[in-house]
Amino acid sequence: MADETGDVLRQSLDAVDRYRKRLIAGLVFTTALLLLVFFGGLHATRAGAGALQALVAHFVLLVVWIGAMTIVIVLQIAAMTRRILRAIEITARR
Repeated sequence: MADETGDVLRQSLDAVDRYRKRLIAGLVFTTALLLLVFFGGLHATRAGAGALQALVAHFVLLVVWIGAMTIVIVLQIAAMTRRILRAIEITARR
């Protein structure tokens, strides 16, 4: 019984780790994309675009970044909690 409980909890924690790895990969992709947009904005500013347009573009970039980080944190906490609670529920039934 104790071995089964440990196996269920271990599987649940492994699922959380797999989810976290996918989430980090998505975060790295988003970071690369945002950096690309940021440097594109810098290039446009140096090419003669208005400073106000560059400032607004960077502000929007930061708002998107903060929103994405908030969503990442909420999704990670929700997924981790759901999986661990499911594992505890399964072990309680046995």
